[in-house]
Amino acid sequence: MADTDIIWQLQAGDHVALLYGTTFELIDTVTNYVQSGIDNGGSCIISMPSKLAEETIDAFTEMGMDVSDLMLKGQLQLISSDILPSASRTFDVLGPDEVKKISDRTKSAGYTELRMVSFPASTAKEGWSLFLSHEKNVRQVIKSSGAIMMRAFPKDSLSGSQMLDVLGFYDKVMMRNQGTLSSISTYQDRIQVNDQCSEKLGLYNSILSKMWTGLWVIDRNNRVVFFNPGMEAISGISREQVLGNDLFDLVKDMAIDAGEKFLSVFQKAKNTRKAVSYDLLPFVNPEEGLLYQSGVMYPLFDISGEYEGMAGTVEDITERKRAEEALIAAEEKYRLIFENSPLGIFHFDDKGTITHCNDRFLKIVGATKDKLIGFSMVTSIKDEQMAEAVRSVLSRQLGHYEGEYRSVISGKITPIKADYSPNISPDGKLLGGIGIFEDITERKKAEEALKLDDSRLQALLKLSQMADTSLKEIADFVQEEAVRLTQSKLGYLAFINEEETVFSMYSWSKSSWSKGAMEECKLADMNIDYEVSSIGLWGEAIRQRKPIITNDYSAPSLWKKGYPENHVKITRHMNIPVFDGDRIVAVAGVGNKETDYDESDVRQLTLLMAGMWRQVQRKREGDRLKKYTEDLAKANEELSKANEELKSLDRMKDEFLSNVSHEFKTPLTSIRGYNQLVIDGTLGEINDQQKKAMDTAIRNTDRLRRLVDSLLYLSRTQVGKMRYYFEKLQLEELINNCVHDQLLQAKNKGISLQTNIGEIPPIRGDKDKLTDVLINLIDNALKFTSEHGKVTVSASKIPEGVHIQVRDTGIGIPADQLPHLFQRFYQVDSSASRRYGGTGLGLYISRTIVEAHGGKIWIESEEGKGTTVHVELPQWQK
Repeated sequence: MADTDIIWQLQAGDHVALLYGTTFELIDTVTNYVQSGIDNGGSCIISMPSKLAEETIDAFTEMGMDVSDLMLKGQLQLISSDILPSASRTFDVLGPDEVKKISDRTKSAGYTELRMVSFPASTAKEGWSLFLSHEKNVRQVIKSSGAIMMRAFPKDSLSGSQMLDVLGFYDKVMMRNQGTLSSISTYQDRIQVNDQCSEKLGLYNSILSKMWTGLWVIDRNNRVVFFNPGMEAISGISREQVLGNDLFDLVKDMAIDAGEKFLSVFQKAKNTRKAVSYDLLPFVNPEEGLLYQSGVMYPLFDISGEYEGMAGTVEDITERKRAEEALIAAEEKYRLIFENSPLGIFHFDDKGTITHCNDRFLKIVGATKDKLIGFSMVTSIKDEQMAEAVRSVLSRQLGHYEGEYRSVISGKITPIKADYSPNISPDGKLLGGIGIFEDITERKKAEEALKLDDSRLQALLKLSQMADTSLKEIADFVQEEAVRLTQSKLGYLAFINEEETVFSMYSWSKSSWSKGAMEECKLADMNIDYEVSSIGLWGEAIRQRKPIITNDYSAPSLWKKGYPENHVKITRHMNIPVFDGDRIVAVAGVGNKETDYDESDVRQLTLLMAGMWRQVQRKREGDRLKKYTEDLAKANEELSKANEELKSLDRMKDEFLSNVSHEFKTPLTSIRGYNQLVIDGTLGEINDQQKKAMDTAIRNTDRLRRLVDSLLYLSRTQVGKMRYYFEKLQLEELINNCVHDQLLQAKNKGISLQTNIGEIPPIRGDKDKLTDVLINLIDNALKFTSEHGKVTVSASKIPEGVHIQVRDTGIGIPADQLPHLFQRFYQVDSSASRRYGGTGLGLYISRTIVEAHGGKIWIESEEGKGTTVHVELPQWQK
């Protein structure tokens, strides 16, 4: 039968379902349906999605319809179903009221019939029963008005139970089978399961066999008479294996501990004569193992109402079950994370009211859950910055707070870092926010400790620079720093005589740190000298020769002998001995720190006092040096009358240089030592930037030491005391290290410092002396090269050994000055070049060292174009 014949056979009052597989099938059927209505002089109303409507209009046009004219006359109407239905129109725009109104208008307009096409907005399982109830009302209007209604359903969207509902509800069900439209009349031919049940079911086989929802049917004797492909896929057994067999024998084999449940549902459906659903029934698939199914059982009755069998739909819900289990596991995991997080986490609604929190949050703010849940963050928080962070979240923005937060509920003050995020639903609605609190007390302590370490470093640095300060000023400075850096309220410094028997009080702290404490002290007479044997706690550091900490001064102790009446009250006390070798030379003490003294305080106070004593020693050595210099000047004056006096003066100058150099090396060694303590982390952890700074300080200290060594070298050379330590030496590494040491200086001047080292043989050399030579030559090149200039250090093999060149693009040297460059204390045009610094000994020492190695050194230069220093060194000989 042709498609048009089936459509032309539709009669007034028909309520039809169209099952389609593709859009082409749909549009082709709808086009013929509308065409037949137009040809009969009827009116057609189509409600479908806008995209389908566009394609349908194109199909009408291709069939020769004048769509515009038909729509203008009202004979053809297209209604878009994209508009969301109102509460009264739950499923589509053609409900009972709309159908009746349209029917009345059609009759008033004189049309012979009314044909309608409509699409259910949704076939979701949860709304299907409501749809069927709605559809019954539409059916009554269709029957009473004589209209024809076609509901279009995509076949793939219907479950097995929904398909059965469609087959049992509509007058006719139309679908294409192998391209041909066919119609099944269901109103006059209800399903009856009897001896011809299998034959009757063959009528629907073209539909049901294509469904992937499982569908089974049994007769009154529980024998399986229908088992579709969907059922085969879900159960893992074939149709041939089950047809004619007892259903309950199959259930016993497949349903694990659930046969009773299946039988109970079966009996309920049979007894109540209504469809009954079940869920989460476990069964075994021979290939896939344990699976879960849900389904619906439909009891079947003949015309007389006698039970004739049961039909059932089955869906595999294993994936859903697994997803639910995974969701439960995920929820448990996130609950554990939430409850055990080291951060305080809480949730608040869109009004700013706290609804949930973990225990860590309660601990941070010092509150109980019963007082916190329901707390309004908008109206109750007093801290303006915290309130602003909350307002930001309620405005759909991130919020942040960091500071000392006082809990409104408990009054507890805690250093807190808080971050807030808005909680927004998928549809864009603000649900509230999530807050994360972090107790940063330990971080704050670490920051304070870092600041204190920095202050200690600054104090040591300043102490090292007090070379021209009086002894009293040094002692007073150290005393006040000791009080400040240990966070004490008072302190003192006392010196000990050589026999370690007399304790002489030198100073008491007088700074703002200890002002209040010292004002409390009302002693009329403060002694200066005390016998060590007669004093108590102050002298214990001397007697035990180690630091003494007393964190509970009120506790009984054999060390204490009390203190004079009107003396300031002591709560905590610490003092340390200051050593010069094995001898104790001083005692430093501090007291009344708010927290306990510890080893960190001991270490810092010890370092500070050791630095002070070194400065004291330097001052004494300086005084001796000053006296020696005065004596030397007097001797020079007495010997100035003769040439012998000039020679003697020259020798004394060398001695003077040697002594001064030695004196310079002493503070340099101390400075480098303290710098090394800092960079090694002995004085506390430092960051990478600080480490770089200390590296620079050490390198420049080493450079200054080398300048001093130049003077020492000169004096040792003069008296014949210079020693060389020759070894087999690879120059490439030596050159690279020297260049690396000068890179920062080059970078600061904007000069390019490069190397060009070929394959060179080892030499016989003194590593330290050759390092001095290279540093001198590179330093000179950098001095006399302006910004954007270039310095290149190269090395190449020559027949005799290695040829080193230090080439710069600097100011150059006049030709008449070249012969004098290697003289002692010689500088080119000293009046102009003094601004570059230097002693005039660098090239002289370099020549002496090179010649001591059996090599030679010379200079080539041109004013304004640069200078090249050449060094040749013989290679290593076995």
